[in-house]
Amino acid sequence: MANCKLKIMVLSRCEKEMGIQIAEMEKYKWICSEKLGCDVGKKVYFEWIQKNSKKMRAWLESLSDEELNRRYDAISDRIKNYIEDKRH
Repeated sequence: MANCKLKIMVLSRCEKEMGIQIAEMEKYKWICSEKLGCDVGKKVYFEWIQKNSKKMRAWLESLSDEELNRRYDAISDRIKNYIEDKRH
């Protein structure tokens, strides 16, 4: 294997928390869309933020690193890829 480099990406706790919040927002959007029988669009993300972001942030901050990692590992690869692409 000539010059094969392994890229290891270590995400910050904040980036993992953001991924978990995005996953929760998408669940909320799906639930709202199912209830109405159509795609409700992105407006429900703002509704979720207003209703849940403060409590969610406090809850995420209370988790141990191990629990946060477990929950981050459980979210979709699509969201993980988004977080990794947007990291600084």
